[in-house]
Amino acid sequence: MENNTFDSLFTSGKLQMLKILLPCLPTDKRGGLSIFIRMQELLYTMHYVQNTGNKVTMDDPPEGDALFDALLPYCDPAMKAQMQGLRQTMKQYEQLKDAMDMMQMMKDVFPEGFSGDAVDLSAMTELFGVHLQNES
Repeated sequence: MENNTFDSLFTSGKLQMLKILLPCLPTDKRGGLSIFIRMQELLYTMHYVQNTGNKVTMDDPPEGDALFDALLPYCDPAMKAQMQGLRQTMKQYEQLKDAMDMMQMMKDVFPEGFSGDAVDLSAMTELFGVHLQNES
């Protein structure tokens, strides 16, 4: 199988075809076939896990925005709002982390240009060959 997602690992092409055909059946016949499909998936999963020595390998998980994009379609409206709030918080955290990394880099590059939290612009501009003129 090319795609190592959870669903693709634990089903067969025949079961996927049955799932596609399920809506074509009369309503009163769908329940039995649904149970048959789920039972076959369970048996297929048990066989797969047993034959792989319980080592189930899958594609790398999505990260960042891709993870949120994958989860959002399965959220109810309240959970979706929470997930979007969490996504925003994580973006703000990343921005803050980037700013802190930039400040640390500036401290490393211009050690005399920083005294505590204040920046000594004259020391920094001297390093670039720029001189501040004192206006009297």
